[in-house]
Amino acid sequence: MQKLLLKDYDKIKPYLDDADYEGYNSNFVTMMMWDHEYEIFYEIKENYLIMLHTYMNEKFFAMPFCKPEYYQEALEYMLEYANKHNFIFRIDLAVEKFKILIEELYGNKFLYLHDEDFDDYIYSKVSLETLSGKKMQKRRNHFNAFLKEHPDYIYKEIEDEDIDNVLQCLKKWDFSRRIEESVVSEYIGIVYLLVHRHELNIKTGCIYIDNKLEAFIIGSPLKHSTIQIHVEKANKDIRGLYVAIGKLFLEQNYENYEFVNREEDMGLESLRKAKRALHPVKLLKKYTIILNNQTINQASDKDLYNIIDLWRSSFEDEDEKSTNFYFMNRYQKENTYVLKNNDFVVSMLQIIPYTLIFDEKEEDVYFILGVATNKTYRKQGLMKKLMNYVLSLSKYQNAKIILQAYNPELYYQFGFSQNYYHKVTEVDNNLYENNFLIKTVKNNDYIKLLNLYNQFCKKYTGYRKRNIEYYQNYLALRCEAFDEKIKVFDLNNKSIGYVIYSEEDVVIKISEIIYLEQAYLDMIIGHFMIFDKKVIIESDLKAIIKGDYKYVCTMMSNFLENNFQDNNFYINECL
Repeated sequence: MQKLLLKDYDKIKPYLDDADYEGYNSNFVTMMMWDHEYEIFYEIKENYLIMLHTYMNEKFFAMPFCKPEYYQEALEYMLEYANKHNFIFRIDLAVEKFKILIEELYGNKFLYLHDEDFDDYIYSKVSLETLSGKKMQKRRNHFNAFLKEHPDYIYKEIEDEDIDNVLQCLKKWDFSRRIEESVVSEYIGIVYLLVHRHELNIKTGCIYIDNKLEAFIIGSPLKHSTIQIHVEKANKDIRGLYVAIGKLFLEQNYENYEFVNREEDMGLESLRKAKRALHPVKLLKKYTIILNNQTINQASDKDLYNIIDLWRSSFEDEDEKSTNFYFMNRYQKENTYVLKNNDFVVSMLQIIPYTLIFDEKEEDVYFILGVATNKTYRKQGLMKKLMNYVLSLSKYQNAKIILQAYNPELYYQFGFSQNYYHKVTEVDNNLYENNFLIKTVKNNDYIKLLNLYNQFCKKYTGYRKRNIEYYQNYLALRCEAFDEKIKVFDLNNKSIGYVIYSEEDVVIKISEIIYLEQAYLDMIIGHFMIFDKKVIIESDLKAIIKGDYKYVCTMMSNFLENNFQDNNFYINECL
């Protein structure tokens, strides 16, 4: 392979044309802009061209550049090359057209990973150029405000005498806010485009206000009647300036083009919001293609950091504090199964022994929780494969199993049905008052908490067996990790219930409410009226709470009948 250089364009252009890829990453201008970071090498064969990138010591291929009939020939060579040079085969940023054809050729030989953070935003050129239509009303207003406030602006192409002004503005706009690797890298890329602008197929534009450069833009033509915007920078303090630089650039360039590619959002929420506000006509999906080398095993010590990362990224309500609690107090590697691809944890689940009480008799079951798949690997049947593997193990083949029901439709195929429900009520504060008859007492009397729980559960079946250790060594620590509090209530020196709750600025959320009878429940709810906040309660089905409520499936099982309206099951899996 040889290093990709600017002078190589004429040599590789026929292959780029044959490939006819729509994504911006297949643009020669993009390659040269970011070559300092990705170190691109290429090799030309009779029917195809391949490119190899290196980023942070990891090698990966671009899609092969050739006609579709040569895809397989090219891929076989790329697979052989990766094997020969001892690195994991990977194609990055493959467009959907290529992905579909490879899937047809190779079936399940590869995995196709999609991450929306890297999808290209495609817009109507006419829409961005004319700002016409209801959807563009806000941008029209900004542009008109710009014209009114700065009628003497000057728009022009970037010339040699403008380059120093551009670089000074870049340092002021970007480096003043943050100096990080990505900002520096983009700066280097912009400098390269400006220095070599006459050798590359690019157009430029800039805006001066009062003899001071305040915005600039760089674009180039892509395939499929599309323009790519490589760089767009402006002084954010000037209203409408971003709209103006984009509109003026499109008005004066690329007359016969239909679309504008504004690249991806990289998962940055502010950038995603801004790009969606421009109303794209479509998102061009991008995929990473890797070899399918799956293994399923019990988790090992070396998997722990992968598992923690997957846990944090999969469960939105988990933060560092709650995650640390879980892995210090509940996680056990022997109860955890992982599906790995190329030794990377892709999917996981935990299955732990539980004791439930049915009609006053103890029943040993297993509880599946923490079911998760890395977001880029989803919709490829990997979790199904992991579930089938675990359920087929002799230990679990005939076992009674319950699981969390966040996505019930995923588990019907494994023989699970919805059995446990709870009620979520937004309390009508106008219908409750605090009569001050009850009082709160110390919350660390774990025997009292356990007794209240056991008395409450007598009207139910299928509930979880708890003990003193559960309250003292687990629940108390869990409440601390999730910023929850425990309140115990007494009436005439008799304990009548307790709640577990969290308090925010405008809302109190009660995640468990235990009470001995309905009248006591009303009193406990009344106590929270003194805070003058919205109160949301997760409760058992028999609780009568005044307010708007909905039923939520709490747990599924493979051994109980689904009889929602009449069932007498209670469990709080969150705890």
